[in-house]
Amino acid sequence: EWFTRHHGINIDGLISPENHVIWVDVKSPEFLDGSSRANQGEADAIQWILSSLAQSESFQQYNNQFIKDEDKEIGIISFYASQLKLLSQSLNSAGGNLPIKLSSVDRFQGMERNIIIVSLVRSNRIAEHKNQSPDFRIYGELGYPEQKDLGFARSPNRLNVALSRAKRLLI
Repeated sequence: EWFTRHHGINIDGLISPENHVIWVDVKSPEFLDGSSRANQGEADAIQWILSSLAQSESFQQYNNQFIKDEDKEIGIISFYASQLKLLSQSLNSAGGNLPIKLSSVDRFQGMERNIIIVSLVRSNRIAEHKNQSPDFRIYGELGYPEQKDLGFARSPNRLNVALSRAKRLLI
């Protein structure tokens, strides 16, 4: 079945076999980290997705059909070095046994994986630092200053690379 998009993964409320693109809405702000950016809420969501996959019998069955390590690897890609660092730290602390390929969008060009998780980082709200609390009195319903810039995600070429690396499932 290498030529199909079939994955057969079924995780209630997250993934079903007929879905090949899944959007996860994360309401956390992006935050500046030097000249880079990160989003803790996205890192947490990715951690949740990975732990859901790790506990899923259908994912184990799916992965057992492959022989090559590369076919079993879950690609996690982002536009931002700070987000990759944050993801790397959270993946290490979770100590999961899932095979992961963590990389920048630019370095992932020319590669594919069956399952890709893209961490876009960008949000419509921006915090000055990772632990900033929302202030709804000052900033209204967003709780943080409004962010209108898309940064790297504005580049059609980069966005195309990010969204076209998955063979079977894009999250």
